[in-house]
Amino acid sequence: MDLWDQYKSSVFLCHQRLGQDISFAIISAQNPAGDLHNPSQNLVFDKHFADFLDQLNLPYRAIIGCSPDLSFQEKSWAVLCEKTKAVDLAIRFKQNAIYWVEAGKLFLVPALLQHPEEYLGAFHPRQIVLAE
Repeated sequence: MDLWDQYKSSVFLCHQRLGQDISFAIISAQNPAGDLHNPSQNLVFDKHFADFLDQLNLPYRAIIGCSPDLSFQEKSWAVLCEKTKAVDLAIRFKQNAIYWVEAGKLFLVPALLQHPEEYLGAFHPRQIVLAE
């Protein structure tokens, strides 16, 4: 299974249920271009991304993108911004794709990869809320 297909099955760990009335992107800065890095390097990537979001004054909240069995987890951010801005951020931080949530619907949107955008279904069933 290639990375794109793996991305299509992701679930998301979060500390609060994310509202259905807002649009947001889910973007990671870890493991650029799909190349796995060690945890300390990923923390550096993540810190640079959060600092950049702060500079842009964009609201964001931590979220973790995971494989369905939770064996793979990647720190990400739910970012409130326009979709085009989200793709630009992903390209800047060398990410293959982002997730876009609009009206409760989840889309996989390419950034570095050459794939068409795909609708993945409702976002709500893919949220795993750690504490409410």
